[in-house]
Amino acid sequence: MTSAVINTVSARVINTQEVLLIFPTEIPGVFQSFTGLVGETLPGANGTVIFVPQNAPAPTPTTAPTTPPTPTTAPTTPPTPTASPTTPPTPTSSNNNGGTSPAPVANNDFFQTNLGQATFFNVLENDTVKGGSGTSITVNQFSSTANGTLVFNGGGIFTYTPDPKFFGVDSFSYTVTNGTAPAQVFIEVLAGNQPIIIEGIGKGTETSDYITGSSGNDVINGLAGNDTIFGLAGNDELRGDEDNDTLYGNEGNDTLTGGEGNDELNGGKDNDVLDASAGDDTGFGQLGNDTVIGGLGNDSLYGGQGADSVRGGEGNDLIFGDKGSDVLWGDGGNDTIYGGGEEDLIFGNDGADNLYGNQGNDTIFGGIGNDVVFGGEGDDQLSGETGDDFLFGGIGVDTLTGGSGNDTFVMTSESGGANLGDAQIVNDFEPGDRIGLAGGLQFSDLFISQSSENAGNTIIRNGSAGSYIAVLIGVDSNTITADSFTPISGTIIPIPVPTPTTPTPTTPPTPTTPTPTTPPTPTTPPTPTTPTPTTPPTPTTPTPTTPTPTTPPTPTTPALQPPIAQNDAVKRPPDGSVTFNVLKNDTDPQGSQLTLVSVGTIANGSASITAGGNITFTPNPGFTGPSTFPYTIQNSYGLTSTAQVFITVNISPTLLVNNGIIVLQNDQKNITPVNLFAVDPDNPPNEIFYRITQEPNLGNLQIVGSTPQRINTGGSFTQQNIDTGSIQFSARNVSGGDQFLFLLTDNIGTTAQNSFSITIVDDIITGTDGDDLIIGTGFSENIRGFAGNDTLIGAGNRDIIEGGTGNDSLEGGEGNDVLQGEEGNDTLLGQVGNDSLFGGQGNDSLDGGAGRNTLLGEDGNDTLIAGDDSNLLSGGNNDDILISGIGNDTLLGGSGNDSLTGNAGDDSLYGEDGDDLIFAGVGRDLVLGGPGNDSIDAGESNDTVFGGTGNDSIIGGDGDDFANGGDGADTIFGGIGDDSVFGAAGNDSIIGDLGDDSIFAGDGLDTVFGGIGNDLVFGDEGNDTLFGGEDDDTLAGGGGADSLIGNLGNNSYYYLAPTEGVDVITEFNVNGDDRFLFNSLGFPGFTTAEGTVVPLQGIIVSNLGSGGDNISNKQVIIFQDTFDNVQAVNAALKNQNGSGDTAAFFVYRNNLSYAGFSGAYVMGYDPNLSDDSLPAFDLGILPSLDPQTNNISTLIGPSDFVII
Repeated sequence: MTSAVINTVSARVINTQEVLLIFPTEIPGVFQSFTGLVGETLPGANGTVIFVPQNAPAPTPTTAPTTPPTPTTAPTTPPTPTASPTTPPTPTSSNNNGGTSPAPVANNDFFQTNLGQATFFNVLENDTVKGGSGTSITVNQFSSTANGTLVFNGGGIFTYTPDPKFFGVDSFSYTVTNGTAPAQVFIEVLAGNQPIIIEGIGKGTETSDYITGSSGNDVINGLAGNDTIFGLAGNDELRGDEDNDTLYGNEGNDTLTGGEGNDELNGGKDNDVLDASAGDDTGFGQLGNDTVIGGLGNDSLYGGQGADSVRGGEGNDLIFGDKGSDVLWGDGGNDTIYGGGEEDLIFGNDGADNLYGNQGNDTIFGGIGNDVVFGGEGDDQLSGETGDDFLFGGIGVDTLTGGSGNDTFVMTSESGGANLGDAQIVNDFEPGDRIGLAGGLQFSDLFISQSSENAGNTIIRNGSAGSYIAVLIGVDSNTITADSFTPISGTIIPIPVPTPTTPTPTTPPTPTTPTPTTPPTPTTPPTPTTPTPTTPPTPTTPTPTTPTPTTPPTPTTPALQPPIAQNDAVKRPPDGSVTFNVLKNDTDPQGSQLTLVSVGTIANGSASITAGGNITFTPNPGFTGPSTFPYTIQNSYGLTSTAQVFITVNISPTLLVNNGIIVLQNDQKNITPVNLFAVDPDNPPNEIFYRITQEPNLGNLQIVGSTPQRINTGGSFTQQNIDTGSIQFSARNVSGGDQFLFLLTDNIGTTAQNSFSITIVDDIITGTDGDDLIIGTGFSENIRGFAGNDTLIGAGNRDIIEGGTGNDSLEGGEGNDVLQGEEGNDTLLGQVGNDSLFGGQGNDSLDGGAGRNTLLGEDGNDTLIAGDDSNLLSGGNNDDILISGIGNDTLLGGSGNDSLTGNAGDDSLYGEDGDDLIFAGVGRDLVLGGPGNDSIDAGESNDTVFGGTGNDSIIGGDGDDFANGGDGADTIFGGIGDDSVFGAAGNDSIIGDLGDDSIFAGDGLDTVFGGIGNDLVFGDEGNDTLFGGEDDDTLAGGGGADSLIGNLGNNSYYYLAPTEGVDVITEFNVNGDDRFLFNSLGFPGFTTAEGTVVPLQGIIVSNLGSGGDNISNKQVIIFQDTFDNVQAVNAALKNQNGSGDTAAFFVYRNNLSYAGFSGAYVMGYDPNLSDDSLPAFDLGILPSLDPQTNNISTLIGPSDFVII
């Protein structure tokens, strides 16, 4: 006895999508399955094999269109009957081989297209003629398709257009002229990439997912894979996690975290936080005041519109501030930063950076490293700081400070202007520095002189009468030689800031109707070649015998009746038009053809008529109500009839229950309304459809009956099927997690894709109502404790463990387990695997163990412990304790006064409602306190902290932190590092501590301490108290009557506008060489023919009046006299000798205006000396200047006033 190996091949059955093994039969081209199916095969996509079983249904004949014959007019008298003719002789065949032409054979075809995309194909390409050649093959008859439009183009070519929402397999059959049998044409319409919908908290899979959130506040983790996540509306948290992800925040104040991999983050509308994390990432803040953080890697970051905060992090980053007044940091690495429009604040930080201010009055700090700094347009402040820097101010009156190192200050023939006030200001030209000459400017062109008004300054002009190029502050012109200059070859003026190409995101599917990929315009099918048949010989016409007929009676012609038009009820989607056919229910008594001729007046929209009785109704923009209008039809005899169209707005179905099922291996379980339930107020249950977009892998979804009908991808079932218990899942002999994906639709409105969870277990073990001890066997099991204080242990594999009522102890063991504590104070331990733990009611303790776990405390005062991987912890209601592990975890406190601990890893911690206590721990963490009086300790590394509403306490800790207190009276301690602190609204207390901090106090009565380091402190609105602390600080009181105390160091007091309020500057020039800084936009009018701007020209007025000291061309006027108020000074300046229509600062002693400071010196500003109808302004009270001194020039002078 011998045996032979059966050659089998895996194939997919065309109509059921089932995959089975087939093998060849003795008949060529015919295959058989082990289940007895016999059929043919077709080539599928990507090398797959399609199996077409025999006995396909014959088509409903539709004759292939030919040119219709000219109709013959019916005679009044019936024609004389003709006797049956003799059969004509058989025409001579044109076959070259002689004999009868062989019959052509039609073969089955298989084609594919995408959702909503038309396709064309030729069904004759694989049809054959057995045993002969030279015979043409033509289509004789064909049936129609059930789920699309089929158009015959001739020559065997068809165009098929699927219905807009159909996917699955459609088919039709055809015959060929003189053919042997019909053939089947199968067209598979692919569903494409349907999204997973997540409402609330959820995560994707370990593969590449396409996920969309809801209109609420969602928390979505993509996990591994190249994921695309849409946040839609609401304040969402989106985490890409591993691999290369694309995140879209869309509407709402969203938080996007890329995780590992090269990610793309799109903030969308509103004020978003983007943390790209590790990898070479791209971040687009887009609309709103966004915070964009690059993290590790070479990132490309775009702020977009609004006042954005952008940090590159470690790596060589590319940063665009774009529109708005932005704050931009390069951080570590060789970064390139473009400020874009408006007034930007740019920090290069460590590394050899290229910094461009672009438009606006920008302030740029190079940081440590050999930096290249371009101011661009506007009056810019450029500071190279540490390193050999290259500084070019560009267009405008710029101030350049090199800092330590051998710096190059670049000038061109376009630098400066006709007046000395237009020149570039170089604050610290020192030995080793160079003036770079570019744009054709040469040393021989220069005229270098000493300032006559300010003997310590050097003036550089383009020729003796040319433009003023630069002023070198405190430099003796005799020390400036040819060696002080260096030629700059090439073009050093930077090109305009490149406009970043923001990618157009894939439109996320709306919750009502999924948006299919827009189909391309199909290529026009080729014009078929019409075969020229051989003309057969003319048959001999026989001579018939003509009998004499009997004349029939003349019939009575009945009266013609008008057509019968029936009213039509139509539903339309809420946000669009609808097309429908009104002739489907209309009839004509004579059976003649009906035509739609007109529609009546429409109040809230418009209607257009297309061929075949179709009407397309389009509502007016924003109209969501019902509509009605008449239409008129006509029959072939010209008679008409009218009916009404009633259009209502469809309400899409709503999914209320989606709980999943648990089923044994090799067992069946019905899906009931307890598991899956949807409602639709304008459709009955039998019109609510669940359309399957991905069938289960570990079993069959089927409609039960005498013969179960399997539901495959593309199939559907209704809510009525569920209600009557006819939907069943039949599990195979394998355990594990499974699911099917579906769209919920009423065939008008469609929701986004959802998943239904299926868990297949080896066994179901149930306890009693007592205190049970149940230990699993190592297989996949569903263990149910019921009542009592139970101990339930899953030994291994995937277990579903339900505690029931009582204080239960649940342990998952190995495998991806689901533990549900339910009622009572339960203890849940996930152990090894990606586990999901649900505490339920009671004060529960949840420990995820190893793996990527999801822990939800739900009701009660719960304790949640994450484990070592990246976990999601949600406390739920009441006062919870959440502790992360060493991975990148997400902690959500929920309602109640919660305690959140981040530990190691880059964690996201959300306190949410309540007075929360948050410890971020080690790692680059994101902390949002939420509503309530929160206490936040950011810990180590560069953290981002938002206090939210309430009176919060924030400690930045070590690292360069970003802290925003939010609304409320907050206390913020920056800690060690160069921190950025925003107090926001409320009476805040802020301490910068150690490092070069940037502090913006916000609205309210704030108290700010800069601490140690060169700090930048803005009081903003309100009567603030600002302390600079040690080192060289810049203090700007902003709006309100502020108290400014510089403390130690050479401090600057910064004014943006004269209307901000009168500040008290208590220690001016007491502990260092202090100065006043004035923004040139707020204090215009300081350019004169020969006057200087930085420092300004001044005079001490001892003799008042028109015959007194001459104040012409003076910008700082110091009185030794006493005045009652600022307007008295205003009048004195108008009457003073040399008064003109220029602006000036003044210093005087005030007697009456300020209680507690009678007789103190006051510094002020007059916008027009000769016009006292315009108000003058007091800016600052200077109690540190002794009013009894005889020589005021030793206390204050013009060099203390600087315009920037």
